[in-house]
Amino acid sequence: MKKQLKKSISLFMAASVAAVTLMGCGSKTDNKAADTTAAAQSSSGAEASDTAADTKAASGEPVTLRFSWWGSDSRHQALLAVIEAYEKKNPNVKVEAEYQGYDGYYEKIMTTLSSNTAPDVIQLSKEWLPDIQGAKHYLADLSTLPVDLTTLKDRLLEIAGTYNGEPNVFPCTVGGSVTYVNTDFAKTYGIDLTKNYTWDEIKELGKSIHEQNEDAYLMTADADMLNRLFVQPYLAQKTGKPLVDEETYAMNFTEEDAKEAFQNVIELYETNTLEPFGEAATFAGQADQNNKWINGNIGMIVDYTGSAPKYIASIDSPLDVIPMPVIKDAQCSGVAYSGDRGFAINDNSANKEEAAKFLDFLMNDPEAIALCKTDVGYCPTKQSDDILIAAGVVSEIQKKGVELSEPNSYTNNMISGNTELEVIRKDLIQEVVYGDITPEEAAKELVEQYQEILDELKTK
Repeated sequence: MKKQLKKSISLFMAASVAAVTLMGCGSKTDNKAADTTAAAQSSSGAEASDTAADTKAASGEPVTLRFSWWGSDSRHQALLAVIEAYEKKNPNVKVEAEYQGYDGYYEKIMTTLSSNTAPDVIQLSKEWLPDIQGAKHYLADLSTLPVDLTTLKDRLLEIAGTYNGEPNVFPCTVGGSVTYVNTDFAKTYGIDLTKNYTWDEIKELGKSIHEQNEDAYLMTADADMLNRLFVQPYLAQKTGKPLVDEETYAMNFTEEDAKEAFQNVIELYETNTLEPFGEAATFAGQADQNNKWINGNIGMIVDYTGSAPKYIASIDSPLDVIPMPVIKDAQCSGVAYSGDRGFAINDNSANKEEAAKFLDFLMNDPEAIALCKTDVGYCPTKQSDDILIAAGVVSEIQKKGVELSEPNSYTNNMISGNTELEVIRKDLIQEVVYGDITPEEAAKELVEQYQEILDELKTK
């Protein structure tokens, strides 16, 4: 099974490359994104192109930038408003927006980078940096470009935007993960909003709630949420560390730890704490649009603090946040407090200087901060807090969530978020949920496959 899975990943990535390459001129992103086609420039002419582009921008001649991101409708609208504001101030610059949902975004960006057709400004997850910069120097060194990095909150650039000592990503958010709670649901079923529940207590509560009302479930989660917000935190709670040691490439968890993490997921379904997986999958990446959540038949959703605005807007009942569940005698909260995503500049862009100016406007200009609110991310810069709190934009719920996510958290590292490792873990979780393998078998497979991948990564 190990070799078959690895082969399937390789085939999937190859198919993704072929599919996106063939899509060429005629393809659009899921949410009416702009045409993703860009003429490839040869590496031999890149330096000359950069010089010509810089001269063009300085002279006020027309410059076209491509800007790619993923997100919800609220993020799309915020970034489109920023683009409009920037173009008004810089009439010689045209920014083409390329946006979509999260699904398939990583594959698209990796393909465009490798084929030299990537956008000029790109939203990235910090966990993709080893995949991208480890393969080739695809992303520009932001410290060499006209974007002010000193505005970022303490240590945020270091832990969320730097690879091999070089700042490649300007983090657009800071925070961690929390549990969002429908307070009316909590009142109905006796949920204590002052309590930091253990996973065992959550399962007892979930079982009781479903027994009282067969339409009600305490929680819901899709495959990505199970992977990043249930299993990964569980393992961190066991060890107090990231999944993989950054220096030695050794796993910080044991096979027994992994078995417990998989077993916990099974028990969440067996107790009817979690909504059936097939029903939740209908709303993958859009838990706020889940009918049961909207109608008050789901009481809690574990998610990142940056998701607060969409959950606040999705239900009529007041929303609250509590810490995410922990194991008994947890070594840490399991929350990877950091900035999980940000914006980078394509190092092969013909307009790096102009792209950096746009990025600086996006993240540091008071007008752009006011337009983005918290739809793009939660206050990564020192001034964004002041601007949005003064404007009454930052909600008490999101502020409380960020504050709750920091204590006893841990700093994740990039190797632990390696995409191939993520895929392996996610696939095994789904096999466990569907009953194709046992938690014991899944744990054994996880450790074996991790070891194989880590051995390969260590030798690169």
